[in-house]
Amino acid sequence: MKEKLHHIHLVIFIYTIQFGVTIFSLPGMLAREFGSNGWIAIFLIFFVVLLGILLIGACYKLSDGDFLSTLENSLPRFLSTFLFLILAVIWSLYGCVIGKQYIMIFQMITFPTTSPMLLKFAFAVLAYLLVIKGLYNISKIATIIFFITIWMLVLLVYPFQEMDFLRFTPFLFKDGGHWAKGSISVFASFLGYELSLLFFPFVNKESKLVRSLILGNLVTTIIYGIISVVCYGFFGYTYLKVLLFPFMDLLSNVELPFVQRIENLLFALFFFKVLITSVMYYWGAKECAKRVFKKTSEKRISFVIVAFTFIVAFYFQTMDDVDAWLMKLSNIEAAVSFLLPLLGISLLLYRKRKRNHYG
Repeated sequence: MKEKLHHIHLVIFIYTIQFGVTIFSLPGMLAREFGSNGWIAIFLIFFVVLLGILLIGACYKLSDGDFLSTLENSLPRFLSTFLFLILAVIWSLYGCVIGKQYIMIFQMITFPTTSPMLLKFAFAVLAYLLVIKGLYNISKIATIIFFITIWMLVLLVYPFQEMDFLRFTPFLFKDGGHWAKGSISVFASFLGYELSLLFFPFVNKESKLVRSLILGNLVTTIIYGIISVVCYGFFGYTYLKVLLFPFMDLLSNVELPFVQRIENLLFALFFFKVLITSVMYYWGAKECAKRVFKKTSEKRISFVIVAFTFIVAFYFQTMDDVDAWLMKLSNIEAAVSFLLPLLGISLLLYRKRKRNHYG
């Protein structure tokens, strides 16, 4: 019998999957694409994500407890196989690129003489060891990581004292860039919640799946909002536009008597959060792949997925390569986050109607 995810663990789990290295560049992206008071876009995108969560909730209520089984039983064999393989490739590549982005930034600011692929190898080994532990154990580790990292928000007290509210200006979204591109980029920073489609066998009534998803997403939204507001008030949106990693620059202004260059320490702690996000996409890829390769053990499938993406990571030699592929995969994953539950709802409604018709 599979252990079920607890309500509180599920809230923390969703936040941990969503919240990652994107936060270091998010305020700058908001300033470039939305201009003045661009931080408001975070709260607008929250409602878009909320719609996606409600679709997942509808899918959960209609299903028999396993989303992938619904797809497998409702679609022709060749279609379900093709869909599972496509999802496995998308999710494994997305997890790979998320990890590679963090590693290249980490290597650039902390270990400039170390090969990024050496760090990627260590990342891949840890990812594999976590994937084979299963969802319930991954969620427990995510809870530990949450408490290890959440205290960092307290450090915002220091730059908050230096904020100038005149930097916000009375104008909304003035001097921005491409709203559509910016909206997709902001939405991409919330991705990860769609993996909850695979949580159905691991939850029950006490897990309060939909409520947990909404609360987890709300926590992510509030933290994104707080950090972005502080960055806007500290730097001003004009200066934010030229900063590559505004949140890191913000933390560099925090001076503690017992720690120097605390931003590097905090960025190192983000390793664990990025690891959980990558691991969850690897886990999702494994869950899809095992529907195709039924006779292959889950450990072997997990090894092949992680090894395959490690080899693929050699292709991404520069940050421009990583950013370009991350944007492409984010766009695809954004579409998947809506199309997948819509497909599930359509199939479940059709099956229900067919059952009622034939008694």
